[in-house]
Amino acid sequence: MNKFINRHSELKILEELYKSDSGNGNLVVLYGRRRLGKTALIKEFIRNKKSAYYMADRAAEKAQMSSFLLALSESISEPTLASASYSSWYDIFAAFDRLRPKGERFILVIDEYQYLCQTQPAFSSFVQKWWDEHWQNQNMILLLCGSVTSMMYRETLSASAPLYGRASASILLKPLQFSFLNEFFTKSHDTAGLVEFYSLCGGVPRYINLVSNYENHITALEDLVLSPDGILYSEAKNILRDEISVPNVCWSILNAVASGSTRISELGARLSLPANQLTRYIDLLMDLQLVRRMVPVLESNPQKSKKGVYSVCDPFFRLWFGTIYPYESFLEMGNSRLVLQRIRERLTNHVASCYEDICTESILSGIQEFGCLKVGRQWAGDYEIDIAGVDEQGKLALVGECKWTGQKVGASLLHELKEKIMEHSLPVSENCKYLFFSKSGFSDDLIKQSRHDEMIVLRS
Repeated sequence: MNKFINRHSELKILEELYKSDSGNGNLVVLYGRRRLGKTALIKEFIRNKKSAYYMADRAAEKAQMSSFLLALSESISEPTLASASYSSWYDIFAAFDRLRPKGERFILVIDEYQYLCQTQPAFSSFVQKWWDEHWQNQNMILLLCGSVTSMMYRETLSASAPLYGRASASILLKPLQFSFLNEFFTKSHDTAGLVEFYSLCGGVPRYINLVSNYENHITALEDLVLSPDGILYSEAKNILRDEISVPNVCWSILNAVASGSTRISELGARLSLPANQLTRYIDLLMDLQLVRRMVPVLESNPQKSKKGVYSVCDPFFRLWFGTIYPYESFLEMGNSRLVLQRIRERLTNHVASCYEDICTESILSGIQEFGCLKVGRQWAGDYEIDIAGVDEQGKLALVGECKWTGQKVGASLLHELKEKIMEHSLPVSENCKYLFFSKSGFSDDLIKQSRHDEMIVLRS
């Protein structure tokens, strides 16, 4: 059985709304791409509470009405609902209001909400009218959950949405942080092993549950991804097909970005699309938390910076498009062993890039310790700093490097980092800390130096 892990902040929001004693209704929108555990969060929230749960599907409207009535009937133990027939959604809502338990907080959940909106484009308007006239004044929570991020936003949160301005809370579910990964595994793994697993599954609970049964990430990769029969072999295609109405264009963008075309001009040239069209598709991928835009951390106006580059931020999608996809034809012929041999170096580089993300995430979770307002990467034409943090004065309060190698990091790296800063005249605060992450630990000379200089921080 899969354990329910983390989601403390999301549960806290839901529980506080449930315990509020105003007597009025609360509308909650929970959304985010597939596999992130939205349904698991809902089930944890409604456990031991008076509630009705319905998961929509792609069926026709009449079939949806019947399924909705059956779910309500089971939830409130009222068999007459299941056998009844109603001509409109308003009639169903009215019957539900008559028959559901009164006197205590009640939760109505509609999961996969976007399917109802696809089946009946006016469904959000129906909900809005009933909410305004009835549910907003009743002691209940209406929780709308969906996985097509752009549609959920359009139907519930955008200024033109029928339900705009009515939500007491909107929760965009994101991947779990690396720090929670170990809780999914029954067998203990060292940090390096967990980083390798993370490079395959990222912070997606569904993927983590799948890999948690394996001894190492290579075996998991072979069984789950490199085999045409593997559960995750077609995952990238399925996610894009389910979440986006233009999956082919977005597929091409992901492939291009993962292959090294990281600037908007490069993407436009490669895909033969003007920048104004590209940004629409990139925005969709950013909504799904598959792509991110990065600028050097020292940029004073990041939104308008022309130095922005794009990267595939989801580890699984980065792995698929940057490492595996070029060999898909070999995999279709059952040559997974050959592919594994060919991609060994790419795999190592992929794990190293995920390690950098994990290191940055750990700094962001304790950002106040370093006196930084923002943390990211710093680069220009001929240099790059893996981790850099900027203080209120716009100066570097933190600089660091992440090394995923089999060798210990020595004092020479500290010297190189300081030279890099001086050579490029980067603004540095007086109390700037030099932070090093290393898979294989540190040399004796660097450890000794860090003991005498509190500005040097070592983490492995």
